[in-house]
Amino acid sequence: MLLKTPKRLVDILFPDRFLGEMRTPAPAECLRVARALLKLSQHDVAAGAEITRRSLAAAESNKPVFPDTNLQLVDFYVARGIEFLGETKIGRETLRAGARWAAPNDPQASQETKSSFRAEDQPLSFRAARALLEKEQADIAMEVGLPLATIQSLERGRKTADAYEKVHRWFEKAGVEFTGWGDVVTGKYYGVGVRWKTSHNEQE
Repeated sequence: MLLKTPKRLVDILFPDRFLGEMRTPAPAECLRVARALLKLSQHDVAAGAEITRRSLAAAESNKPVFPDTNLQLVDFYVARGIEFLGETKIGRETLRAGARWAAPNDPQASQETKSSFRAEDQPLSFRAARALLEKEQADIAMEVGLPLATIQSLERGRKTADAYEKVHRWFEKAGVEFTGWGDVVTGKYYGVGVRWKTSHNEQE
């Protein structure tokens, strides 16, 4: 589902759900997180969405691009199972922006229903969290106080208990909210993604 622009601020009863009745260009952080979840390069996304790499870089950096270019990216990601997150109001910035893998609204949904959604092996995506913050792996390593190789390993899904919890806590302190829930039957995770806990401007 995509962003919609209601008459008043939308009250999201299901907090990890994105809004969608009207196709609306996605904020830069949503686009960065979407690409991180898919683990694609800018070159791959630009080719798949049929836009230039320069336009993609501009869109991900909150620089001006044509609305149609942004919507091509939105369509590209949604077609691959990404759901954008956010609360929006006409004329205002999108609050709690982010993205996640689309997931069943009800964790008690049947396994047949769940099988139509992307399931992840890990409950958290540090790669997506880093994309939300627009930082490099070396930045995270330096700020958290861990070797670069450890950050790289964690992003590949290799857990080291102490390092995992340390990085998790650091991202949450930086304003990142992790989304998703686990399925006790399969041991998989649905709706994995990230969003801002509050508006980005309030973080700064």
